[in-house]
Amino acid sequence: MTDAGSGAVASAAMSSRLDDLVARARAIQPEVAALSIDDRLQLAAESAKALRHAAPRIVDTAVAEVGQPRLFVRREMDSALDLLDALPTLAEEIRPREVPSKSGRTILEWRPYGVVFGWHAANSPVWVPTLVTQSALVGGNAVISRPSGRARETTGLVLEALMGAWPSDAIVRVDLDAPEAQQLIVHRDIDAVVAHSSTETCKRHLALLGEAYADGLPLRPYIPEASGNDALLILPGADVSDAAEAAALAAFANSGQLCMAAKRIIVVRSLADQFIARLTEATKRLNVGDPDDEATDIAPLSAGPAQERARSALTEALASGGEVIVGSGPASSSIEPTIVRLQLDALQTDLWRQESFAPLRSLVVADDADHAVRLANDTAFGLGAAVFGGSAEHVARIRASRVVVNTSPLYQDAHLVVGGVGESGLAGARPKIEQFVYARRVHYETPGGA
Repeated sequence: MTDAGSGAVASAAMSSRLDDLVARARAIQPEVAALSIDDRLQLAAESAKALRHAAPRIVDTAVAEVGQPRLFVRREMDSALDLLDALPTLAEEIRPREVPSKSGRTILEWRPYGVVFGWHAANSPVWVPTLVTQSALVGGNAVISRPSGRARETTGLVLEALMGAWPSDAIVRVDLDAPEAQQLIVHRDIDAVVAHSSTETCKRHLALLGEAYADGLPLRPYIPEASGNDALLILPGADVSDAAEAAALAAFANSGQLCMAAKRIIVVRSLADQFIARLTEATKRLNVGDPDDEATDIAPLSAGPAQERARSALTEALASGGEVIVGSGPASSSIEPTIVRLQLDALQTDLWRQESFAPLRSLVVADDADHAVRLANDTAFGLGAAVFGGSAEHVARIRASRVVVNTSPLYQDAHLVVGGVGESGLAGARPKIEQFVYARRVHYETPGGA
């Protein structure tokens, strides 16, 4: 058989396998949808118990497989469990209710899309699959979940715990590399897609969908939560010590590989010297070491594309007049937590313009609060931001879907959802449970009425 023939056979076999996986989810979805919201919430509560029971093993696995520090994985597990505890409150938004009508009665209700395909992230192997699967299921969908190749075992254990209480095949796990998994995005029987990934990957997905739509594929929602280039602003009135402590950990947690990490630090000139000194101290106190050590704050960034991009961005920033405030230069064997002060005429560098998915951050000194807000908005991304000090007017002018004030950018609350606009996403900060259902209005006219 020729190579071309072998490729065709392999492609046909893969297509058949994907058809079977989607068919399993599609067959069970009506059973999930037929359950009342309260019954679905009860199953989610049972899943929470199973996840809590499996938590120690999942944490151990994430440390070994993904290289995340224990402190960070436990934080992510706590966030996942908090989300499950909050589902009953979040689900109130999708309960049917009567709305105004000119005559008779009109009911606003929500219906599931059907089969949701979830593309999960390596940097969040616990919280993301919990958020996606349980939000979709409570909305009445079935879910096909694709763990990242870097976190298959960890996310697999999470899915195993979460699927136990639900009907068989309500969650179908798919272990495929990206090229094969992307075929599910344009599969004829997938009803919605949710992706937690880089902007580059999400755009590639959208390009695939665009081509498939042109060939007749039915439309389906694509819900991306993409890259972030979040600003952290220190404005007049800020508690400089609190801001510096928050900035240090929020910049470098999980080796800087968080979409909502503080990536661009902006401080007003009147507080710059004091803040930079405190930030330097706080960053140096971070414990970089073995992820299995309970005292480790930051694990070393492993070699790979993220480290290579960070080295390139650091070299460019320094060549443009940047100054390393704390951390290492590009010649270092590893990238330790590093902050580079950029001059205002050097804001075309990748370190300022692009997401740095590594322990490398930029810092800029603004003339005043208004200037700081303009700098914060000087980005194509619109995921999140954090503000210390300033006023409500300054907060209102920041273009981001998730803004926290006088607290860490890592503040986690199931009700303060993550989402983006611009290069960070399409839907903004809306709860996933609301994104996995569509609204419809059913009108009942009064018999004999006008």
